Amino acid sequence: MDYVQHFTRLLQSSCNDFIWATRQIAIEKLNSVPPHRPESWSVARTIFHLRFQEEKVVLPNMRLWLVDRAIYARQDDDLIERYTAFETLMQDEEKAWLQQPDIQAALNHFQAQRTIQIALLQEIDPGIWEDRRATVWGEVTLRWVVTKTYQHSVEHINDVLKPALYWTGLRTTS
Repeated sequence: MDYVQHFTRLLQSSCNDFIWATRQIAIEKLNSVPPHRPESWSVARTIFHLRFQEEKVVLPNMRLWLVDRAIYARQDDDLIERYTAFETLMQDEEKAWLQQPDIQAALNHFQAQRTIQIALLQEIDPGIWEDRRATVWGEVTLRWVVTKTYQHSVEHINDVLKPALYWTGLRTTS
């Protein structure tokens, strides 16, 4: 299987799908939580979460498989080491969220991070997809990391589409 071609398509498609899904929510509802699911995040919080994860977790871990990662190594290694404790990752993300980030900027940043990931796929040696590296998820393969990235995107596409379909009125609009 040509993993580069396959994952390029999946990552680009899930990026496009996530952005499309967020646009199904009226701007005035982006920061609201559906009344029937008060424990859930707002769409704005979901957007920020995906942006944060892509930058602070996915990219540093993907770069572990680059042949020449010297320009990223120190910063990436610091993030990977910092986020081996899931609680630290959640705390840092929550602190960043409390700064009330611009949601459109967060969505644009998510898209930019995904573009970088797709570009990185082109730099990966085709023979190392099954090589294991120590990551924030434990010792896993690059194929696992990119599959997890795709799965995480699809999970949050679902999280955004549920309120779009059943809460915000998409069902009743023409």
